[in-house]
Amino acid sequence: MSPLFSHPEDLKALQVSIPRQPALDAVLAGDITIPCLITYLGPQPTAGTGGRRAVLGTPRVKWTFISEGREVEILVARGDRVKVSEDYRLRASLPIFHQRYTNASLLLTELRPNDSGIYRCDVQHGIEDGHDILHVKVKGVVFHYREGSMRYAYTFAEAQEACARIGASIATPEQLYAAYLGGYEQCDAGWIADQTVRYPIQTPREACYGDMNGFPGVRNYGVVDPEDMYDVYCYAEDLPGEIFLETAPARFTLEEAAQRCRALGAELASPGQLYAAWNAGLDACSPGWLADGSVRYPIVTPRERCGGALPGVKTIFLFRNQTGFPDAQSRYDAYCFRDLSLRSSCLIPHRRVSAQGHGGSQ
Repeated sequence: MSPLFSHPEDLKALQVSIPRQPALDAVLAGDITIPCLITYLGPQPTAGTGGRRAVLGTPRVKWTFISEGREVEILVARGDRVKVSEDYRLRASLPIFHQRYTNASLLLTELRPNDSGIYRCDVQHGIEDGHDILHVKVKGVVFHYREGSMRYAYTFAEAQEACARIGASIATPEQLYAAYLGGYEQCDAGWIADQTVRYPIQTPREACYGDMNGFPGVRNYGVVDPEDMYDVYCYAEDLPGEIFLETAPARFTLEEAAQRCRALGAELASPGQLYAAWNAGLDACSPGWLADGSVRYPIVTPRERCGGALPGVKTIFLFRNQTGFPDAQSRYDAYCFRDLSLRSSCLIPHRRVSAQGHGGSQ
């Protein structure tokens, strides 16, 4: 006869669970509620109705965040008393717990790129305790974009069209600010969705002071005449297919790269697709053609010979002011995109390197 319980955890009078269905949708600058449900398998501990005994009669809840081996406390709660860590002040709360002590779900707002990681819900009630964890990936990436010809070449309408043309949308103020809080920096003024012109600066320096002289932050020119000319900040979130790197001994011209992708039932990837793939984990130290005639490569793990000390999508420019795409007869690898929208999302190997996504899940 098999035992009734197969795991030591099953013997506990208190169990903690983070239901994973339906799938959580975590997007840059958005909100997420991570469920944490408390179940009592025996009689629930009781206490008096007033003062200290009432507090002791409620479970103690602690939420922590774990990323790259580092653990950070988000908040601790017992009854109506909730202490939120300074790093999460105004962003983290337990919206249901004070009404129902069996629901310790965490609400986290204004999501940033570095909110991706493991979330752990710990519950203690008397001598009983339990915990559960969930890995969360924040989708969505903001990136600066310009055509190869020159800096500051878009009116507001042209900026919106440029983002759409490369498989993205123009970034919102909230998305740009969330990217900045995640460490993003770019000293180039660009349109965003509310017809303002802004740029994010982590390290203030000459020519990058903007309206915040000497301080880090998102510089803001305010609402600007829509016919004025600037770069643009675009936003990419989903990768409805697969990106893979194609190479050959002599590599490809731009036209040869497009032909090679078509021969494989694919097309040259757009910059928006490559940024979404990089955000999903694509790492390749091989410059390759994209559909807009640019040459780029995605780096998740920085190394000296692959674009320096910072992660990101690296671009090959001809000139020191970061303008000019390579001549179309130059020879590089190719990043191809194949529509796999009817297949499930995962990272898969294809030839040398690939990244794949589907609809709203990464």
